[in-house]
Amino acid sequence: MFISRIALATIIAAFGSLSIAHATDMSAFNVLVNGDDGKPIMFQSTSALKKGDVIKVHAFNARPVMILQVAMCDADCPHMHLVQTVPLFPYYAGTSGVTNHRFVVPEDGRISFWVQQLSGTATTPVITMNGAWSVNFVNRFMSFATPMLYPDSKPMHANALTVDDDTLRARYFHDTFVTVSLAD
Repeated sequence: MFISRIALATIIAAFGSLSIAHATDMSAFNVLVNGDDGKPIMFQSTSALKKGDVIKVHAFNARPVMILQVAMCDADCPHMHLVQTVPLFPYYAGTSGVTNHRFVVPEDGRISFWVQQLSGTATTPVITMNGAWSVNFVNRFMSFATPMLYPDSKPMHANALTVDDDTLRARYFHDTFVTVSLAD
């Protein structure tokens, strides 16, 4: 009787681990590239998306000037091309620290995405007459309507990551949260 309880417990544990592994395989996104420190940098959809699918991006407490870059490729992904640059920060001081975007996938294929914090290219330095101090203001006329690569700013490492069925949640700077999900 004792052996059968152990065998039963082992079988239940095996089925539990199989369902967890199966649930992981069913997620819409996964990590594509890890950095040298093992932290995730770039993410990808686990299957090809259809033209017209909608991706939702939600950012909370993003710092100036953080962007989400979205690239696409066909089924075997030999060459990615940038299709969307999504600003994650509020444009104006005093506005909410929450940003929500929705965009339509422009073609069939996999999407890959990463977060960057731009420096220099998106700020305007202001120096006082005596040059004692300076402040960088975000250029509010900057437009992300056309996707653009920023090679001077490296992709950011995520401090933490959670992947559910159709949602990826990444945390940056310990207090900035970025969520990418498939729309219903």
